[in-house]
Amino acid sequence: MLRRANVFVGIVVLSLIWGTAFVAIKETLDSVSPFNLAILRFAVADVCMLALMAAWPPARPRFSGPDLGRVIALGLLGVPGYHLALNWGEERTSASVAALIVATAPVMVALLSAFASERLRARGAFGIALAFGGVALLAFTQPSTGSTRTLVTGLFATLGAPVAWAVYTIVAKPLARPGDAMRVTAGSILVGSVALLPFVRASTFSEAAAMSAAEWGWVLLLGAGASAAGYVIFVWALGRLGATRVSVSIYLVPVFALGAAWLICDEPLGLPVLGAAALVVGGVVLAQRGGVATRTEIPPPTEEPVVTAPDR
Repeated sequence: MLRRANVFVGIVVLSLIWGTAFVAIKETLDSVSPFNLAILRFAVADVCMLALMAAWPPARPRFSGPDLGRVIALGLLGVPGYHLALNWGEERTSASVAALIVATAPVMVALLSAFASERLRARGAFGIALAFGGVALLAFTQPSTGSTRTLVTGLFATLGAPVAWAVYTIVAKPLARPGDAMRVTAGSILVGSVALLPFVRASTFSEAAAMSAAEWGWVLLLGAGASAAGYVIFVWALGRLGATRVSVSIYLVPVFALGAAWLICDEPLGLPVLGAAALVVGGVVLAQRGGVATRTEIPPPTEEPVVTAPDR
């Protein structure tokens, strides 16, 4: 019983880290470009993952043939695909709005799976409609000026993150074999980091040199916390509780994100944001519990775990 309680504590800590990551991104984007933030974040994450692989051989990626091609695709989707969209979008919207948009990722999985000829149940379709209704509410009610402004370009850019997350989930399904979750995640992080190298410029170094200690703290939280330790905690919890129980972290992440954005960024928690949160989280619950029968346990290097409803 105590061991299970420790796992639930770990899930709460994980959700707090991933929720606070949206604030970390927003705070760092004040002085670092979206591209350079992704580069710095994964430079930190790579150091952590390489140290993990040196200390723990089961985390070392070993893939060939079609599996290697899938891991490369996962790296492109999970690192530049997801994070550049999120960073660029969050530069043009608030942390709370970005978190709620990213929270629609399981809905995107259900929608793409339906397009892939998997049967979509009526409850799942209603959940998709609810979640997109929440995004529409954000689009029409958020201010377009001021420190918490939300631009239409920011909304559409941020939507690219959950779309990348959903494609990642579908591509990862054939790799969801026992014991492979950590290897796939480590491999995709390293591959995705290599894909960021063409974006390294002189500004990468000048912006890094000009960052304050607080901003470096946020980058360490993103790289070492959200992108490295977060997935160690996730895979550890997954092995002890299973996908269905660990899925609670999906619902806690936006809650912690909204709270952190209110406390740290002074973002208002008005009725439109709370209403949109209710629609998005409610839609995700319905889409997961009553949508298509999809499941994978390979977490992408994002702020959302890949855990969907078990086959029914």
